[in-house]
Order: sequence, then structure tokens, then C-alpha cells
Amino acid sequence: MKIGVKMYRKRILFVNPWVYDFTAYDLWMKPLGLLYLASHLRNSGYQVTLLDCMDRHHPYMPISNNPGPKGLRNMGCGGYYREKIPKPIQFLSIPRYWSRFGIPWDRIEKYLSEIEPPEWVFITGIMTYWYPGQVAFFNLVRQIWKKVRIIIGGWYPTLCSEHARQWGFDRIVSGVDPLQVIKQLSSDFRELSLITDYKKFFSVKPSFDLYTKLDYTVVLTSIGCPFRCTYCASGRYFPEFWRRPWGDVLNEIIYDYQNYRIQDIAFYDDALLYRTEESFLPLLRALQKEQLPIRFHLPNSIHARYVTREIAELMRECNFKTLRISLEFSDAIIQKNTGNKVNNSIFEKAIQFFIQAGYAPEELEVYLLFGLPGLNVKDYEYSIQYVTDLGLKPRLSLFSPIPGTPDFERATWHQIKDDPLLQNKIAYLYLSEQNELYEALQRKISILKIPSYKFPH
Repeated sequence: MKIGVKMYRKRILFVNPWVYDFTAYDLWMKPLGLLYLASHLRNSGYQVTLLDCMDRHHPYMPISNNPGPKGLRNMGCGGYYREKIPKPIQFLSIPRYWSRFGIPWDRIEKYLSEIEPPEWVFITGIMTYWYPGQVAFFNLVRQIWKKVRIIIGGWYPTLCSEHARQWGFDRIVSGVDPLQVIKQLSSDFRELSLITDYKKFFSVKPSFDLYTKLDYTVVLTSIGCPFRCTYCASGRYFPEFWRRPWGDVLNEIIYDYQNYRIQDIAFYDDALLYRTEESFLPLLRALQKEQLPIRFHLPNSIHARYVTREIAELMRECNFKTLRISLEFSDAIIQKNTGNKVNNSIFEKAIQFFIQAGYAPEELEVYLLFGLPGLNVKDYEYSIQYVTDLGLKPRLSLFSPIPGTPDFERATWHQIKDDPLLQNKIAYLYLSEQNELYEALQRKISILKIPSYKFPH
């Protein structure tokens, strides 16, 4: 290169778009895959900018009028700013407000108009039914920058690829497995072709430094899920289950604490405790020695089957605060038919280990799945009573029909195959006419008198 000649670097804008929904809350939500991809492209010489429309600390984000529970706020979570907008015609019968969550439209438009146009815009997305945010951002970019190339990725184009093709994106990345994503992008970004295995993909740290302020970071210790629950797609879209070396995860946690001074870290794994002797258990032992002043959170729930006395004790000593344990159903036949992930005996033993480790019953969040096709009021009442009799408070988690799963096929009588909007968990609740039962059960749970926890004999 000649002296005095400035080297030109291609610009890429990474976007986490708005959420269009009845409700949304920042429960340790960050576009982790996008941040890993950003790191690789930055290392390859690209100039990367992040625009996270859901960043509660972005200079353009107004203060939310719904901050959320104080306990969650103190652990890095919070409500999003929302703008009420007209409901889609499909939802006119649903008595809930429809909103666009995130940085206001006019402020995003102003921001895009003021920055230098990039060569590429990457738009990600989490839920299939959040595609209106991806499409709206695509249309806004097209309006401002005519020649910019726009890529869409995430679960929406993966699970609903035909639907995603109608909008005119320049490239659609169909797949959530990192190596599949890299393979599809490498024709335009040849530098990515050097990433040929998971270890290489995870050799970089996610680009959390692209945020101006962080309350928390998130970490992923594994790819895929060995289970095949009938209502979940996690294990169906990864060719294998793969774990990161626990030492790499430990180094990332220490790095995040030292560089971002955060106090909260959430694990994004779908099967955190699976084959725990290889990774999570030695990670816990190492964290115990480090004594970092960090609160750890498990928003995706854990498998009771793999909880041991040592794991429970170490999690307590390492300050794991948000502890969600999936039961889903207490009926043995339903448990077997939906994936055989857990049974009541295994669940009770896991709870006992956590209580003996020092967790209070109210610290253990037990989730039951509501809305699965084929279940009736007796099934729910039986599960609620079972959890209550153990001295625990049940929480209902709404079923969302996910394309590619057996339970999605059983729910297609609502035309959810043709319109991803109908895969919205609140929309499905109303359109399947289960809302009154759900509200009645929630009222019942709210007035339950939970007995003291009793150790099983």
C-alpha cells in the first residue's frame, strides 16, 4: 500500500429490528449469533456498525413506561419503549393492544439518513411471528438507500423460507446452525470460508463492545439439543450436539466481567446440563474458585434429569439466581408422548437437591406448558395441584406453534402454516379459544396457598 493512501474498508450494518407484538420484555435478550458474526467480519477487515432497535440504553431510546418488576430490573432486565399501532386484520378480534417495541420509527429513520450508506445490511430475527419488524426495517432501508444489499437471517427465514422470499431481500440465510450460516454467506464474504468447524466459529468473542452500555451479557456453551420434544425446534435444526471447551467459556465470562463490568450473565443453552461432566460441571468448579461477583441466569430452563447434588450445591455457591426448571406436565403419559424428557420422580429428586443446597422454594421457577393441542382442563389442574402439593408455585408458559415440530402439525387448523403471524403465542391462545381457561387457571394460581416444602420420602 502506498504511503498516505487510506485503505478502504467495506461497511456492514448489523440490525436487530423492532418487535411487533402484544407484549415484549428484555429478559436478557441479545442477538448473540449476530454478535459472533460481527466479530468474524471485523477480524477480516470489515467496518461493522450495530443498530439494535431493542437496545434499552441506545441514545435514541426513550424511557419505557413499563419498567417491569423491581427484582428483574435489579438483574439487568427491563421493559421496552412501546408505540401502540393498528392491529393486523387477523388480530382484530383479540382484545389486546398491538405495539411496535423498540426505538421509535422516526428516530431510526433519522439515524439511517445521517450515517454513511453501508454496502451490506444484515437483519436478524428471533421469533417467526416477529417478521413484521424485519420486513419493516427492510422497507425503510430500501426507501433511504436504493443500492444497499440486504440480508435476512434468523429463525423466520429458516422455518418460513417460502414466506420470507416474497419481500425481495437480496439474500436469505436459511439456517441457524453457525456453520450453515457461514457456508451460505461465504460466496459474498470469502474470508468466512476459513471457518470450517464450531471451535473456529467460537474462537472469537461476541462483539458486545458495539453497545454503548451493558447491564448484562449472554453466553452459549453448546450448540443444538439432544432431545426431540414434540413442541420444540431446537434439536431439529442443528446437525449435531456440540459443546465448547469449558475453559473457553470460563475465559469469556471473566473477559465480560473485566471489560464490561457487568454483574449479570445469562446462559442461552437449550441443554446446559447434558453431558455435564464434560463441560458444565468443571465450569462450575472453576467459577467457584474464581469467586466472581456475578449473578447467573438460566432463562431457557434446565433438564431436571441431569441435576445432581454437586451441581445444585455449586450453582448455589456460584450465585445462580434465575433457576427455571421445566416440568411442562405431570401426567406420565403426556410426558412420554411429548419427548420423555422428565418424569415426576426425576423432577422431585432435582427439586430436593436444590432445596438441600440452600435454595428457597420460591426461588425455583417451575414451568407448566399451556395450550398444547389435545390437552384439557383436567390435565392442567392435575399438573398445578401436583406442583402445589410439593410446596412450589407453578407458572404457566404459553405454547407457541413452531414450524417443523409434531405439535405444529397438530395445530394447523388455524392456517398457521400460511401466516407466521398466527404462530404468535398470544394470538394462538385466543384463536384456539383457550384464553378463558388460561385466565381462570391464572386466577386460581394467584390465590393458591402454597404449603411448606416437604422432602419426599
